[in-house]
Amino acid sequence: MKPRLAIILLLIVLIPLGLMVWLGFRVARGELATVKESIRKLHIEKLQDVEGNIRKVIQRRERELLELAGSVKEDPYSIRKLVRSQPALRQVFVLAKDGKLVHPAVQSQLSRQEEEFLARAGQVWKDQAVFFRPSSETRPSTAADSGWYSWYWGSGSHFVFWHRTAAGRVTGFELDRFRLVADIIAELPDTGLSDSAPEGGLLSLLDARGESLYGWGGYNPGAQEQPLVSLTLKSPLSSWRLAYFRSGEPTAAFGTGLWFNLVAVLLLAAIALSVLAAYFFRESSRELREAGQRVSFVNHVSHELKTPLTNIRMYAELLQESAIGDDPKASRYLEVVVTESVRLSRLINNVLSFARHQRKALKVRKTDGVVDEIVAAVLESFTPSLDSRGIQARFQAGAPGRVQVDPDALGQIVGNLLGNVEKYAPGSGELHIESRREGQTTVVLVTDNGPGIEPAERENVFQPFVRLSSEVSDGVAGTGIGLSIARELARLHGGDLTLEESRPGSTFKLTLSTPE
Repeated sequence: MKPRLAIILLLIVLIPLGLMVWLGFRVARGELATVKESIRKLHIEKLQDVEGNIRKVIQRRERELLELAGSVKEDPYSIRKLVRSQPALRQVFVLAKDGKLVHPAVQSQLSRQEEEFLARAGQVWKDQAVFFRPSSETRPSTAADSGWYSWYWGSGSHFVFWHRTAAGRVTGFELDRFRLVADIIAELPDTGLSDSAPEGGLLSLLDARGESLYGWGGYNPGAQEQPLVSLTLKSPLSSWRLAYFRSGEPTAAFGTGLWFNLVAVLLLAAIALSVLAAYFFRESSRELREAGQRVSFVNHVSHELKTPLTNIRMYAELLQESAIGDDPKASRYLEVVVTESVRLSRLINNVLSFARHQRKALKVRKTDGVVDEIVAAVLESFTPSLDSRGIQARFQAGAPGRVQVDPDALGQIVGNLLGNVEKYAPGSGELHIESRREGQTTVVLVTDNGPGIEPAERENVFQPFVRLSSEVSDGVAGTGIGLSIARELARLHGGDLTLEESRPGSTFKLTLSTPE
């Protein structure tokens, strides 16, 4: 297989396959990202359901404390009795409307629990203005209000629910953190497997330090493992969060199946493209072999025709010179035989030259010669045919010296140019041929008065088998390789054949490197 054909076949397989791989991976990544986002939203919804249950505990505690706030008296004995009777409370404090601490009063005799409360509630006293701030711009500061206040101290978070009466007195309840956690845990699913924590996962309630307060599910995460999703709880538990841990990537099974299917599809596509490329290779190889066989056949036939044609032409010319030449009718017949023999010889020479060119075997062999003599000889052989078509040839010779030139190649080039004039410019009048020397180069110009060639087609006429369609050229016989062979021979001769600008008609300029 030729390297160029191998590269083309490889590109036929690799380019579509590469595009399919690129598109497939983009689609796969998009699908995987969509699935991941869907799973994340699903887990967030589960965490939100759990957060709703926790919120119910907080709301229930709020209602209980609001009812309790109405029964709180300012004397220390009643408050201490209330604290002892409520397991969910750790301490109670009362602020006067001016912010002064009524209970536990610093100047009074305090219990050990009250002293500890004053010590850990230092942040509360710094922010006590929050208890007297209205909840909105439209709500006056004298209206009854309530809310939560939380702060971090010691080993964890502490929570206070406060209520301000319309008169401005604030009653605050510090909740027992452990009792609050126990109440929340009571609303959560049992540890182990449950509908809220699928198999292979763990839902956990984390405190402000990220330590697990409670968890349920069948997975035990590592100490430094990050949750797949997490949800921060609402006030007063805003320093706590719910987290979902899972063993492995949740989309791993889906991703494995997706990539497996993608690879399988790409493999099938690669096989299909390879089979298609192999089919094209086989068909193209078959066509190339057939084309080569046809070219070889034409080449052999042309070789076989050349010898008898040479004999026919030779004996026809001998007959012209014999006594039969005295018979006008016989002379006319012989002239047709000779003319057609010359034309057929030129056609066969073009076919053989084209075949050699296809095999990279076309060459020129320079010897001593005179360009004007070669051009004149070719023109002499064409004169009868040109005259019969209403074309009068005029040759302006300007290269009489002996130079290094291939007479056969030059004769074939000029013959092809004159043959084109004969076929495509009948009745055009004068045909002008000019030769001249320019240093080490010989130039031959062939100008006719025919229909001419459009500027856009000036290069196309030199392509093999290209025949320009027109009213004049349609129906004209020919192989379409004459100008192609003429240009190739000119370039092998160190020159070129070009179509110059000319109005009317066409001017072909032949340049040859012809050192003396």
